Amino acid sequence: MSHQTDILIVGAGPAGLLAAIMATQLGLSFEIIEARDGLHPEPSAHVLKTHSMEVYRRIGVADAIFEESTPEELQRCIVWCESLTGLCYGRLDLSGKKGLSPRFTRISPVYSANVPQNILEPLLKARLVDLRGSDPVRFGHRLVDFTQDDAGVSARVQCGETVHELRARYIIGADGAGSSVRRSAGIAMDGPPALAHFLAIHIRSDAMPILARHPGVVFFVRAPALSGFFIVHQPVGSQVFMLRIDPEADPVEAFDEARCREIVDRVIGCAHDYSITSVGNWVMSAQIARHYRAGRALLVGDAGHRFPPTGGLGLNTGVEDVENLMWKLNAVIRGKAGTDLLDSYEQECRPIAVRNTEQSVRNNDRMQIIETALGGDRGDAVLAETIGQLRADEAHPQFATLHAAVENQIDHFAFLELEMAARLPDGAFVPPCRAVPTPVPPLEGYQPGFEPGNHVPHFWLAPGRAALDALRSDAFTLFVPVGTEALWRAAADAVDGDYLDLDIIALDGTMRSDQASVADYWGADPFALLVRPDGRIGWIEPPGLADRAAALEDALARIGCRATGPAIQERVA
Repeated sequence: MSHQTDILIVGAGPAGLLAAIMATQLGLSFEIIEARDGLHPEPSAHVLKTHSMEVYRRIGVADAIFEESTPEELQRCIVWCESLTGLCYGRLDLSGKKGLSPRFTRISPVYSANVPQNILEPLLKARLVDLRGSDPVRFGHRLVDFTQDDAGVSARVQCGETVHELRARYIIGADGAGSSVRRSAGIAMDGPPALAHFLAIHIRSDAMPILARHPGVVFFVRAPALSGFFIVHQPVGSQVFMLRIDPEADPVEAFDEARCREIVDRVIGCAHDYSITSVGNWVMSAQIARHYRAGRALLVGDAGHRFPPTGGLGLNTGVEDVENLMWKLNAVIRGKAGTDLLDSYEQECRPIAVRNTEQSVRNNDRMQIIETALGGDRGDAVLAETIGQLRADEAHPQFATLHAAVENQIDHFAFLELEMAARLPDGAFVPPCRAVPTPVPPLEGYQPGFEPGNHVPHFWLAPGRAALDALRSDAFTLFVPVGTEALWRAAADAVDGDYLDLDIIALDGTMRSDQASVADYWGADPFALLVRPDGRIGWIEPPGLADRAAALEDALARIGCRATGPAIQERVA
């Protein structure tokens, strides 16, 4: 059976739209379907980590996202309180940890942003339409199921009462927590399906008067019979209160608009003009797909992992999934790599999801120390008594306990290791045959360097042009010491195998970021480094290299999961 398309993308959320944009840039044919009638009408995720913004920079949408981001001065704190305008238990100061600050400019050409998902998705879709020249998203189209064989996937897609078959080489499940792709592929989820239940009350208002006291994005609200968190997706626009509920004792149907308004009034704590736009419910879980690949079916985003929102890691992990997967699919579809390269997607990305899940659960558990300090773990009567004592005495010693508990949450909201691309312990890269300098000491778990498995660190090639900007999504990039370009070009021309294109860029040791130069990353002996299309360092030149062509072909073959002949192996040895 002939293929109608290279890839069927199921789901048009942040992960699916990003996959479609990258497929367009790579020149791959695709269909993208979405069961909903349109994009998300209400905000969901809102934290865009620095590495996600690096990816968005590469696809040409970062500037538009920054224009919509909450101003830095309104992201200065995280608050724990009785109500938004009432008693404050403690405030975590994030000054210098958000926006265009040295904390980020030293390590990236971009920085994190706060943009709600219902604003992000239209920006991604607009970029997709701009690149493609037309709107490819088929709303109201639902995947029924699919089968696969050695040549491709046959999917049944329903629109209204009509079901038709679509043939593709591969299918990507970007269809969220209840993924039909995952279900049809028979992939199980590992981990607890329900840690807590929440009611989401979405409102629209001008929150600026509230933010004058506490200029923050997240407010954790705790009072007798009230526990949840208020998110300021937009200072003027959308906000939401996530109320923790017990659906067996208090079913979702019991929360009509009048009751929801009573809850929001209590959360805000003063007269405030707002409108309720929608009410929904969701389950906090911590699950990871047992596999990310089943033959020609691959999972990205929430289809493959579901985290507690503590840490804002869900959407961002999905961005890293798509970035990792799409260049590999391109290489395999075009015959530039072996199909086993797709196995490295799970090998590389699933451990990142495991780490992020564990971190999200730790963040959620660590919040308990604040609950304990308030006495909430001993019931509402004790909580009410504590609140009364705190309200009566601004110097009450329990404030010191609460403030210490709040300060202990800093890794939850500002931790560079989770801001940046994760270092890969295993995967489609060649372990180094030389000692790799680490000139920059680790900060908040993040340590840039030229070691394979790392994302290429930030440095400027020229004013306004970062190393990141030189990368192509459809090619390897070989960064070489200045003066060796001709030698490496000759070596690349001598490579016999059929691999992705290779760009060669000369590096001068004086090229630098605000914290380190290329010479610092090299150490005493400059060397070439081969960077994959997703920005990961795949190989570095060993010392005393005699045969550049053989070494380069061996590296490309190993990264691309292809065998090299005895002659190449002998020359490399």
